Amino acid sequence: MDLLDRVVEYYGIKNPLVVKQLFIKFMNFVLEKNKLFNLTAIEDEEEFVLKHIADSLSLIKFVEEECSNQNPVAIDIGSGFGAPGIFIKIAMPNMNMFLNDSNKKKCNFMTEAVKMLGISSVNVVCERAEVLGKKEEFRERFDFVFARAVDSLNVLCEYALPLLKTGGVFLAQKGYECEDEINSASNAVELLGGKIYRVEKFVLPFSDEKRSIVMIKKIRQTPSNFPRNTKQIIKKPL
Repeated sequence: MDLLDRVVEYYGIKNPLVVKQLFIKFMNFVLEKNKLFNLTAIEDEEEFVLKHIADSLSLIKFVEEECSNQNPVAIDIGSGFGAPGIFIKIAMPNMNMFLNDSNKKKCNFMTEAVKMLGISSVNVVCERAEVLGKKEEFRERFDFVFARAVDSLNVLCEYALPLLKTGGVFLAQKGYECEDEINSASNAVELLGGKIYRVEKFVLPFSDEKRSIVMIKKIRQTPSNFPRNTKQIIKKPL
């Protein structure tokens, strides 16, 4: 697939032949299972390469820049069918990846996909992210948190920041125009022990798809009263 070749080359992915084979295998698996239940609105292969694969790989540069650990531990919250988490794991096999979603069907799909791909050091966790943030085995454990969910940034921060180690980074994938959302999230970021330190705007390669990545660093521990319960988070965002 010519477009996938160009995308993998554009991002400078190591072991490109192996990575491309796994990407194609996973894409075909997603599109096949998508006929049975809704995993993605995208059915065209080229659109899938751009909006799922290239979109996921756009995070890798920032992970590599921030990574001080040879085997970083990351969690992808609201992962859905496994994007960006599975794509990043394939491209960065040294990463320990947790895939989190509260939808049981999607978690079963991700478990099946990971087994089919034969990739190790991947855990699928079926639970709400705010519940994980209260559990000792997940709280303040991760070097990176990824989210490309549609929730507003202040809500995402309450899910993500309790999971990060101090010094860890939350990478939130957002639309191009996200200044208002960032401003609205400043109180949440401060309360939860984070600091917005970088916003990267770009266009996905070989397309006109505009994106932003908002990077939030954990600079101190999250107070023990966060995350709140689901009702409070939704009813009264920070």
